[in-house]
Amino acid sequence: MTEKTITVFIYLPGETIAVPAGLFTHSSESGIGTFAYGRRYIERKNALPVDPIALPLGVLPQPVSINGGLYGVFRDAAPDYWGRLIISVAMSAPPEALSEADYLLAANATRAGNLDFRMSPRDPEPRLGPPHFNTLPDIMDAAEKIGSGRKADQNLFQLLRQGSSLGGARPKCTVEWEDGLWIAKFPAKGDSLNIPRIEYAAMNLAGRCGIRIPEVRVISVGKKDVFMIRRFDREKSGDAWLRQGFLSGLSLMQWDERDRMRWDYPAIADAMRRYTTAEDIRELFRRMIFNILVRNTDDHPRNHGFLTDAGKISLSPAYDIVPAPSRAGIGTDFYLAMSVGDKGRQATLKNALSRAARFGISNEEAFDIVGRLRGMVCNWREHFEAHGVSAIEADMLAPSFERCHETLI
Repeated sequence: MTEKTITVFIYLPGETIAVPAGLFTHSSESGIGTFAYGRRYIERKNALPVDPIALPLGVLPQPVSINGGLYGVFRDAAPDYWGRLIISVAMSAPPEALSEADYLLAANATRAGNLDFRMSPRDPEPRLGPPHFNTLPDIMDAAEKIGSGRKADQNLFQLLRQGSSLGGARPKCTVEWEDGLWIAKFPAKGDSLNIPRIEYAAMNLAGRCGIRIPEVRVISVGKKDVFMIRRFDREKSGDAWLRQGFLSGLSLMQWDERDRMRWDYPAIADAMRRYTTAEDIRELFRRMIFNILVRNTDDHPRNHGFLTDAGKISLSPAYDIVPAPSRAGIGTDFYLAMSVGDKGRQATLKNALSRAARFGISNEEAFDIVGRLRGMVCNWREHFEAHGVSAIEADMLAPSFERCHETLI
C-alpha cells in the first residue's frame, strides 16, 4: 500500500502528554502529503498550529509535494541521514526502500520539536528511554559497527535507535545526563581531525562573539572525545519533559532541500521581519559573518533553527558550527551553502556586506559588526588550543581562518 494515514500529535505548552491534532495522509507513490486538523482539536482554547508557517489554524491546508511530501515541521521532526541509517538497519531494509511515512512513524520520543506521529489517535505515549550517560562507551561501539556495516548487539542497538532521531550525518545519540537531555556527537570513521574537540572550540568562540549557543561540553569516553550539546527544545518537568516547537530555516521559508539555488540568507532575513524581532535578524547577520570567518560551509537552512512558543517564533540558539578543513596553497576561494550577497554564495566579507541593508543594518553598523567579530576570531588559535585542540591540528586548520585577514576597502 503506497498511501498511509497518520495521526499527528502535538505537545501543547505546559503539557507533557500529547493530544491528537489531525490526520496526515501521505502517498509514497506520488510524493504528496495532505493534512487536515481535527474538529475537536480546533475547538480547544489552547490549540496551536502544528506548523505555524505551512499549516496555520483556520486556513484550509494545501497538499504538499516538496521534501518528499512533508510539511516543513514534519520534515524537521523526521530523522535525517544518521537516524535513517539506524532505522533502516532495524527494519533490515536499505534506506531508500522506506517511505517518508515509514520514517515518521519509526522515530521516537527524542525527535526534534513538539510533534509526534502515530498510526492511531488511541496509540499510547512513546516511551522516552534514551541511553544513560554511563552507557556511552558501549553506544559508541555500536555506532561504529553500524557505520562500518557490521552487526551490533541488539540491546545496544535499541538504545542507539531510541536516541538517534535528530538530524545530521555524523554518528550521534540523545542521552540523559545531569538534569537534561543532551546530544552526544561521536567521532566518525575516517576523521583525520578531532572533530568533537574542534566543534566544542568553535561553538565557544561563537558564544564569545555574541552568538547565542546552548550549553556545550567535551567529555572523554575511553581514548576518544565526545562533543555534548544540551537540547534546547526540552525542559524537565517532574518525571516528564516539556517540548518546545522547532522549525528549521528550510521550513520557515518552505524551501525544498533539493532546490539549493533558492537558499539565501537575505531572503531568510526578509521573512523573519514577519515573525521575529529585529535583534534576531541582526544575530542572523552575525552568524553569517562568523560562518565566513571560520569557514563553516555546512550552514544550510536546516542548520539554522527557530523555536515556537504559544504562536511566537524566535531564532533558536546556534548549532552545528564546525570549520571545514582547507589545504594550504590550494586557493582561498570557498562558498557557503547559502547566498550571502551580490556575488551569491561566495564566502567573502565584502560580499556579505553588500546586502547588509536586507538585515535592517546600516553600512556603518555592518562594518562595526564585521570588525568586532574579525578581531575576536583572529585570535582563534589561542582560543582553540585553550579548548584542547592540539597545535598540530591548529596548524591544519589555519588555512580555514584566512578570511580574518580579508581587506574590506
